[in-house]
Amino acid sequence: MEEKERSFREMLQESVVESIHIEHPVVLKEQYEKAYELLMDSLDAGITPCLVGPPGVGKSLLVRKVAEDTKRAFYEVFFDENVTPSRLIGAFDPALVVRIGRTIESFDPGPLIRAMVEGGVFIAQELNRATEFCQNSLISPLEERHYYLYPIGMIKAHENFAFVATQNPIETTGTYRLSQVLMDRIGCWIRLGYPSKETELEIIKVNIPEYGLSEDALGKIYEIIHSTRDNPNLETPASPRAGIFLARLVNKYRSKFESEAKAIRFFAPGVLGKETRTKIEGKNIGDVIEQILDRVLGGSNGD
Repeated sequence: MEEKERSFREMLQESVVESIHIEHPVVLKEQYEKAYELLMDSLDAGITPCLVGPPGVGKSLLVRKVAEDTKRAFYEVFFDENVTPSRLIGAFDPALVVRIGRTIESFDPGPLIRAMVEGGVFIAQELNRATEFCQNSLISPLEERHYYLYPIGMIKAHENFAFVATQNPIETTGTYRLSQVLMDRIGCWIRLGYPSKETELEIIKVNIPEYGLSEDALGKIYEIIHSTRDNPNLETPASPRAGIFLARLVNKYRSKFESEAKAIRFFAPGVLGKETRTKIEGKNIGDVIEQILDRVLGGSNGD
């Protein structure tokens, strides 16, 4: 007799856990080692840090490692123009308010309040994509370490509460300038750029299960990714994350192709087309990528 098919609610119940501990491979070399130390020192001193750098260079990863190493709960919100203060703080459940009024029992806390109460790490992802209205809701938690929640009262942050911001460079599309009031409350600005070749190659390797690529293939993948960063036609280059994705695909499916180079040529347009953007109106991103592949791989056959 076949086992009865489980309902979605049963599967959902089985998937619910108190927390998830994720082992993130982190390469603490060069800029990453310095940034990690600055993060730890800032939080120990009660100073709010902000990691500034292009997408995909490992800003979030460093904060997650700090949270894991200090055994703090981890909460995050990705900011954009649609994020409102209630998304951070929480809201009262209307049905419970009708029954018991506006009390702690009827309040559903948001990630910022949870981090404050539990002494966790709250990471404000891409803070410079937040509207000024939303930025203003962060001033009290950053400066006074509390938040007034009407009509419950003042919520004081746990001594281990840590607020960390990340932001993309101000010239990145869709960003806003942080208000001066909020900037004054961020005490340490930690800048990350693209890593050196040696470090980026190591990052790729440690992020690929059962790594088995040749050094030649890995070098070509790096050269392709790096070529997007000094290409005058591209506004948004490929990040180290793109190198990881491309290497994973080639590593897993290289046996389907005559050579690693042909595997790279097959997967590269799909990976690079996701991140890269052209500067010139009407310039096709696919053509730019093909030019890079031809130069690195030596012809349309990838040989």
